[in-house]
Amino acid sequence: MAITQLQEFPEARFGHVGPLLVSIWYSELSLRTIDALDAHQKTLAERYGKVTMISVVSSATKNPSPELREELKRRAPNQESMRIGNIVVVNARGLGAIIARTFLAALSLVQSGLSVAQDIDDAAARAKAIPGQHPEVVASTTLAADLKAFDALPAP
Repeated sequence: MAITQLQEFPEARFGHVGPLLVSIWYSELSLRTIDALDAHQKTLAERYGKVTMISVVSSATKNPSPELREELKRRAPNQESMRIGNIVVVNARGLGAIIARTFLAALSLVQSGLSVAQDIDDAAARAKAIPGQHPEVVASTTLAADLKAFDALPAP
């Protein structure tokens, strides 16, 4: 089942397949992108109960500002109450990968259940294996291919 695009910005693209919320990150986080992510997560949680997030970091040029990191920390408890999984794939290379992994290490201190996958195939397998995962996700035979196709779309 293909991923339905929900919204895009120069920084990120959001989509979903059932209760799986997918984000592809092309640059650093911004307040508008975390607002959009929150809104999409809330909508999907209202529809499906709990959401699994898969985020693919394609590029990162700098860490979020201290103010944005504090905002993420403030929002973490509410976000965690709506999801059963939070999986991140770092596809960035070089300095971008270092920046992304450094940020994820800090973020894991305030967000429980954050899991870093080796690649998109690993992320798909992890999502399907989460206890209590929605049957639509578990039954998908094309999840990894769908995630790769969504990631391969040209940046906005």
